[in-house]
Amino acid sequence: MRSGAVDEAGGEGASGGAFLIAAQGGHRSTATPGERNERLWLRVTQVSIIAVAVVMLAAALVVARPVLIPIVAAVMIGSVIGPAIEAMARRGLPTWLGTLIIVAALVAGVYGAVMALTGPVADWTARGPEIGGILQERLAAFRPLIYRLSSFAESIESMGRMASPPMKVEIADSQLVESMVGLITPAIGEFILFVGSLIFFLAGRNQIKRRVVQAMTPRSTRLTALRVFREIEERLGAYLVTATLINIGLGVATALMTFALGLPNAPMWGALACVLNYVPYLGPAAMTAILAMAGIVTFPDLVEGLLPAAAFLALTGIEGQFLTPMIVGRRVSLNPFAVFLSMALWTWLWGPVGTFLSVPLLITAMALMDAILAKRRPHLPG
Repeated sequence: MRSGAVDEAGGEGASGGAFLIAAQGGHRSTATPGERNERLWLRVTQVSIIAVAVVMLAAALVVARPVLIPIVAAVMIGSVIGPAIEAMARRGLPTWLGTLIIVAALVAGVYGAVMALTGPVADWTARGPEIGGILQERLAAFRPLIYRLSSFAESIESMGRMASPPMKVEIADSQLVESMVGLITPAIGEFILFVGSLIFFLAGRNQIKRRVVQAMTPRSTRLTALRVFREIEERLGAYLVTATLINIGLGVATALMTFALGLPNAPMWGALACVLNYVPYLGPAAMTAILAMAGIVTFPDLVEGLLPAAAFLALTGIEGQFLTPMIVGRRVSLNPFAVFLSMALWTWLWGPVGTFLSVPLLITAMALMDAILAKRRPHLPG
């Protein structure tokens, strides 16, 4: 009887203690409406500050585009060329001399490509009115469909808009020359800024890395920074070098294909295909449209005129679905959705050059994120 009483008393004491703990815990976990409102407004303030910072960063990237694009491109290309200059330095060649040799070779290659393309592009540009007339004649069968689509688009755009008389646009020759000069002059200035940034970045690349690493205090952080630098250079080098070789092969195949089909200026089409293939998705699509127009203008039959574009689609299909994933994917694995988002973002911010830089910037960001999240990444089963 006594033990039962003791057990009963102990049970009552335990249940009472549990009730007190639960009551205290419940009191600690509950919050007053004022505290909840304060936490809510704190979260809203943090989100608002982050949103304002993102908008200001995007505006700064757009405003500083003429300066940032050449510098970022120089840093990306310099990170790929840097190991080659280090290899030359280990063999006794001074760093500044190796930098000048590689940059001079790069500038000479760009100049030679521009000079080689100037003549054929000028010929096709001079034939602009003739090409327009031929396209209208060859595409006469599709004129009703094009008219319906254009009228439908105009009707959608005019909804909720007051009718206005059509504007007459007349461009004088002097205005055309001024627009061409206004387009070429900034490009020359940006190219000079790119070359200067590339030279100075390559000349002080090791010093920049050393200063950045020395600014970090723990030894583990310094080792991580060195590993991140090496990983970025390896990934960028693997992507750009391999992509360049693949694009050159695609350009040669395009030149041979257009020559076999009888399309004039085959070297120009090969060089254009090589350059445009650096821009994922949009570059091959633009090249296909260009070849379609050139074929329609050159050949009398519409089906025969579309053969160069169809053959180029087959070449890019083989290159994009088999060669590039098999070769580049071993070193750099890229998510297609991430590539698309990166292209959309940088094209919106920096235009066509941003589209070209979108994949290298994505590779750099992925290397940084892998280094930051390496210790925080959970080990998931399966």
